Amino acid sequence: MAETRQTDDQAKKSRKSALGTALPAVSAHTPAQENSANIEELRNEITMLRRELRLMRIANAELERVAVRDTLTPLYNRRYFLTALNERLNRAKRYNSTAALLFLDVNRMKFINDAFGHSAGDFALLHIAQLIQTNIRTTDVAARIGGDEFAVIIEEVDQATALTKVEELEQMLRATPCDFGEEKLMVSASIGFTMLMPNDRDESAIERADANMYARKRAWHSQSKSGSKPKGSSAAA
Repeated sequence: MAETRQTDDQAKKSRKSALGTALPAVSAHTPAQENSANIEELRNEITMLRRELRLMRIANAELERVAVRDTLTPLYNRRYFLTALNERLNRAKRYNSTAALLFLDVNRMKFINDAFGHSAGDFALLHIAQLIQTNIRTTDVAARIGGDEFAVIIEEVDQATALTKVEELEQMLRATPCDFGEEKLMVSASIGFTMLMPNDRDESAIERADANMYARKRAWHSQSKSGSKPKGSSAAA
């Protein structure tokens, strides 16, 4: 009897010990399911990284555009213009290629700003820039280099062709309506030019084009007062 009771007590203790012992944790996912989840997580990370890379490329492209483009018009800015001018000068020196530099100054810009407001002035500048852009070749370079000043580099032209282009642009600007709301802005410009020389520096070419532009502007003022039609004039090399 005593042995039977002792055996029963040991059996009860064994059952209690077995009940109190924690069973090992069993994963609810199989190895294949865990691998699938990891792969899906990697795919999501790759998709996110690709999206971030696209955004970075867009941001970099915009920074590059802003660095070379004018803030008001679709043309290049002064910084890009000077770089392009020096490239053309180097090309002229090495390969004896020909190109012309045009300087354009808007006539009566102060009057437009004073009479109709600076919004009208900005509209006139944009109007002029768009006309310039649509009337030059893709190989040419047009830039806004100051408040109401523009420059154009025309490649592979001689002096006679450059002068013809100057007169065409002046005539086009005078003849194309510039409607700012109900107001009709009288927009015109004086354009000077010079041929790029193999031994030129950017300053010397700019000075010649600028001087020719002011000579044509003075002639325009005189002819406007007398009522005569503006005439072309060639630039000194």
